Amino acid sequence: MTEIARFTSAAGVQHVLERTADGRLLDHASQAVEPILTLNRAMAAENDGYTPSRELRRVASIPLNLILRWKLEEGWDAFDPAHADRLARKLNDPEFHYLRTAPGRVAALADGGLR
Repeated sequence: MTEIARFTSAAGVQHVLERTADGRLLDHASQAVEPILTLNRAMAAENDGYTPSRELRRVASIPLNLILRWKLEEGWDAFDPAHADRLARKLNDPEFHYLRTAPGRVAALADGGLR
């Protein structure tokens, strides 16, 4: 394999692009997630996640590399409103508690949003 490029995206994902002997292009992506998870823990302990008007609530912060993994390995897109129910299930799963930034359960809305 031949390395073609190495760069870090604005989201903090580090990429190494390589060309294989048969001409395929591979992207090796990695991300330092501990700063994101540390901030998630701090926000979860701060308050209930609602804005002062209580119109909006933060619920989670998901490292982009995890969103990419779900898309590539599980075949669903966390940004697609049609998959809001799957995203809500993930965020309510105790296995993914480290993504949460506020207490409570997440529900998928009919329009593809979360609450």
